[in-house]
Amino acid sequence: MHLATALLVLAQVALAGVNALVYEGNPVLAEAAVQAHLSLGAVVLALTVLRLFCRLSLDVPALPDDMQTGARRAAQVVHAALYLLLLALPLSGYVKLAALGYEIVLFGLFALPPLPFDPVLATAARDLHAAAAVILGVLLTGHIAAALLHRRLFGQAVLRRMFPPMFLMRRNRSLDDPGLTTSDRIGG
Repeated sequence: MHLATALLVLAQVALAGVNALVYEGNPVLAEAAVQAHLSLGAVVLALTVLRLFCRLSLDVPALPDDMQTGARRAAQVVHAALYLLLLALPLSGYVKLAALGYEIVLFGLFALPPLPFDPVLATAARDLHAAAAVILGVLLTGHIAAALLHRRLFGQAVLRRMFPPMFLMRRNRSLDDPGLTTSDRIGG
């Protein structure tokens, strides 16, 4: 689910970029980009809710035992912020357009409920959406950089936390290999 979310967020950035680039010159393509952006936003929202449910109801792979307390706390705060942003972005995007009277049809199949016309609410949602997108970009950049830093510089298996155990086995290594940490063995 982590990888699917990451790919969907990248697709969302690309679709927003296409819309911004062709808005004036090709309104048909811009509208298609907006509709795809809205539909994938609903998928991001549903996937984020599912991920939160799993995170709250299942065991979360532990951070490496040798990770410093400050780094652990930072990781927890960033994860919480990422989840909050992944909820806020699709919801604010919906409100931004629905409060202006736009009909939002997901995947061309079903319409979301309309909102009463409210330009002030739409403007607030637009501003929230824009700010959340920038903050998400900054946090994701830091999140990726920190994961790579912890892996490469400190040799900590933080990247293994996002993959199921079946993807963790390397050639010529078994679960009894002393080179694997406890978190490697449990999918952490």
